[in-house]
Amino acid sequence: MKKILFLICFIGLYSGLYGQDKKIAPKKEPVKNDLVPLRKCIIEGQANAILYNQNLKDHSKEHDVNSIILDIEKYIDSLHRIRTLSDQLLMKYFMPLRHFFLTTTNKTSVATFFLYANTPYQFCQYNDSATALYIGAVKDGSLYNLGKMTEKKIVRSSFENCLLPSLKALDEFKDAETKYIALSVYYGCKDTREGAPAGLSVSYCLTFVARTTDLQQYASGLITIKGLLANSEIYLSDEESYNDIRKIQIVVE
Repeated sequence: MKKILFLICFIGLYSGLYGQDKKIAPKKEPVKNDLVPLRKCIIEGQANAILYNQNLKDHSKEHDVNSIILDIEKYIDSLHRIRTLSDQLLMKYFMPLRHFFLTTTNKTSVATFFLYANTPYQFCQYNDSATALYIGAVKDGSLYNLGKMTEKKIVRSSFENCLLPSLKALDEFKDAETKYIALSVYYGCKDTREGAPAGLSVSYCLTFVARTTDLQQYASGLITIKGLLANSEIYLSDEESYNDIRKIQIVVE
């Protein structure tokens, strides 16, 4: 009988302590959704086209790939408690991001340095429902000549010679959570046409938006560039109209 009474008292005491622990246990803070619309990300990225001409004299606006990776690592190390969705996505996709910058630099030979004001990447929201990654940093190594090429041909050249090879460096983004990826490439044009001001050069921003699954298939050779373009969006702006998203089409042979 004593054993039974002791057991009942023990169970009651344990239940009381357990209930008290549940009451004083700290609540898990909800993750703050800080993702802004992709359109806003693109407009902010297009503003970096201004840096292209500022960078021509002394390359002071460029960032090398090692400094980018080091900055990301330092930022992640500084996160004591993750509070935003962007921070969680950055930690999840750090290795694919790292792969992108290293591969774009070392294998495609289209960008050894990058142009950006604050960060070269941003997690965004596409159509109020899908998660998107925007990378606005790649610098085209060519300075095109408007006296020898039309604007349309220059756009296609930058797309084929710089943007497309960079897209192939996104092949490690295989998770379904980030459904869209947007990439901006900055390039410059000098104007040697008759009547143009001497030494005038204009910088442009070419932005490509595609579904992550399409990019995976393109990188694997499962679809052609025409198939990739069929479901994508392309925008162009110059340094004076960067806040005006102008949608264009590119035709490949």
